[in-house]
Amino acid sequence: MKIVQSTCNYCALDCNMDFYVENDRIVKVLPTKGYPVNDGFCCIKGLSLDKQQTVVKSSPLPKIRQADGQMKEVSWEEGFSHVADKLKELQAKYGQESVAGISTGQLTVEEFALFGHVMRNYLKTNVDGNTRLCMATAVVAHKQSYGFDAPGYTLKDLELSDTIIFVGANPVVAHPILWKRVKMNQDPDRKVIVIDPRKSETAMNADYWYPVRGKGDLVLFYTLANVLIEKGYIDSSYIEAHTEKFEEFKEFVKKFTLEEALENTGLSGGQILELAELIHRGKRVSFWWTMGVNQGYEAVRTAQAIINLALMTGNIGRPGTGANSITGQCNAMGSRAYSNTAVFYGGGDFTNPARRARIAEVLGVDESRLAENPLLPTIRLLRESTRAESRASGSSVPIPATAGLTTRHLPGR
Repeated sequence: MKIVQSTCNYCALDCNMDFYVENDRIVKVLPTKGYPVNDGFCCIKGLSLDKQQTVVKSSPLPKIRQADGQMKEVSWEEGFSHVADKLKELQAKYGQESVAGISTGQLTVEEFALFGHVMRNYLKTNVDGNTRLCMATAVVAHKQSYGFDAPGYTLKDLELSDTIIFVGANPVVAHPILWKRVKMNQDPDRKVIVIDPRKSETAMNADYWYPVRGKGDLVLFYTLANVLIEKGYIDSSYIEAHTEKFEEFKEFVKKFTLEEALENTGLSGGQILELAELIHRGKRVSFWWTMGVNQGYEAVRTAQAIINLALMTGNIGRPGTGANSITGQCNAMGSRAYSNTAVFYGGGDFTNPARRARIAEVLGVDESRLAENPLLPTIRLLRESTRAESRASGSSVPIPATAGLTTRHLPGR
């Protein structure tokens, strides 16, 4: 029996695993001892990998489906030529944007780089990733707040923070390796706070639980901002040096009073004031959220409201602080960074000449090779393919347009 080391691809933690392989089958999976991320520990999903992936592919060669429906193993040269010819044939017949690729969050950085370059740059066709359906809202919040799409934190921040606030996140179950870092925090005054309508497993293990009403979290965070400003619990020096339009934000949140919050959040005025005091007393406050926010009501604004709390209190850019979106996939950031989504490299703008010049330099290609605009996102790709299929079959499938998405059309529509 041999042991093959690899990483679990279920979530963002990338736990290292030892795969015990015998006769081309995975017979046992154990977390790798001594690995800095998980050090001999993992969740039930990782331990169950032998149930999900029991067969090790004996041959690395690709297969092509034949006319009779059978899959035939071919050489890499034949496989590459087959795919390239088909792509060029489709584009020549139906137009450049008639081809589409949907990426994932489980590829390696190198695979993302190659896929993005070939599809978005060389073929200049549609590419989007499943990360759009996962945390696109956080992506927009990051870009609008910071100017770039990259939450800046490490697992170590959970060990260094003295006030850890989870919003719509249940790491005890969903990210137990991350929760282990919370347990490793040795600060005797450490506080764990959970804001969640459910009394989740994490809420049960927290020092404070605030059961905010569904769709009430945005009002809660605006109200907290107003309370912190009124009480002077803000970092004026940080705000002056590192933020903009604070006065406009201050004026905006004035209308979010405790009285209004009582109606919308399901929390009492005393609970909201208590939460404001906890944030104020913390020296290293960190905010953590995941799908409870990212796939929630007015998710972009909710994520931005959390970011604003970190910014206005100076709890960002220091160890143990930050407004941190916990991703659900092992390399969602790689997907977005290497243009495996409808965005430009690294979340930049397609029309920014300096950005385009820099990306062309890094890739070693002429700038004219780079994609020039965002194309169809995943939902539109699926809808357009359904329309195309219904037109080809002669049937009529009414599909409503979606407001807010790109208005570019596939050729022939």
